[in-house]
Amino acid sequence: MSKIRQLAPLLFLLVSACVPKAFLLEQPKLVSVYFERKIEKLEKAKSPDLDIQRLLMRTKVEYGFGIIMEQASRLIDEDYKQAMAKYEQANKIFSEARDSGILIISKRYPSFNNWLNKEASIDFNADDMNDIYWLAASIGGCISSSRGDPFELINLPNVGRLLRTGIDINPEWGNGSFFSAMISFTTTRSDLNEIMLRDSVDYYFDKAVLFSNGKDAGPYIAYAESIHKPFQERKNFVDKLNYVIDMENKPNNVFELTNLLAKSRAKWLLARTDEYFLE
Repeated sequence: MSKIRQLAPLLFLLVSACVPKAFLLEQPKLVSVYFERKIEKLEKAKSPDLDIQRLLMRTKVEYGFGIIMEQASRLIDEDYKQAMAKYEQANKIFSEARDSGILIISKRYPSFNNWLNKEASIDFNADDMNDIYWLAASIGGCISSSRGDPFELINLPNVGRLLRTGIDINPEWGNGSFFSAMISFTTTRSDLNEIMLRDSVDYYFDKAVLFSNGKDAGPYIAYAESIHKPFQERKNFVDKLNYVIDMENKPNNVFELTNLLAKSRAKWLLARTDEYFLE
């Protein structure tokens, strides 16, 4: 309790517009406490309405990917035991978000579980976009944080199906968020040869950049890690990361926080370039 009290002034700063978010992101313990308290507050809401349920689900996914998974990936080569504990923590949070997402959609579409199993058809509409996206993200988080658990991997096709459904309804939603997510998803497909993989990722990358007006750093990071790194394209890898680091990031724009996270990851990846490439 005393530690929480000591952090209280810093937590106030976290939500204060006058404090640079870049500084706050350099305080991982502070940010973790902020997210945990926000989640706890949302979970304690009495008779939460749909907006609160959605915010809780989204907050868990953002915390899982933006903080916990990032910490785990940076720890894996230095402290394997601690990294695995982080992955386990993230998996729990993603699982809760996934279950909430399925419940939210199932209340509108009782046959949704059957749809996931390709046993029913549903005519989704624009009002479903938010729920479809965050459910896809939560399932993807469950898979990534499971570190290859076959019971999670079998749900991988559902991620693609949800993302494609969102694209069919409104490809521009979230400044191309569905296309950006498809970059990482496509690289998990074992049925694509190198040419088909590159063509598909290039398509999704171009669309993500188009609909975000080139202001979202996410697609560039995803491309660098999904294509340039595994195919040993060192110069392109470095160029993409430097491009992200040099991107202008105006305060209070829709991409401010995610771009700050992307810039931080780009610097971390760049510092490890020699570890990733043979030449």
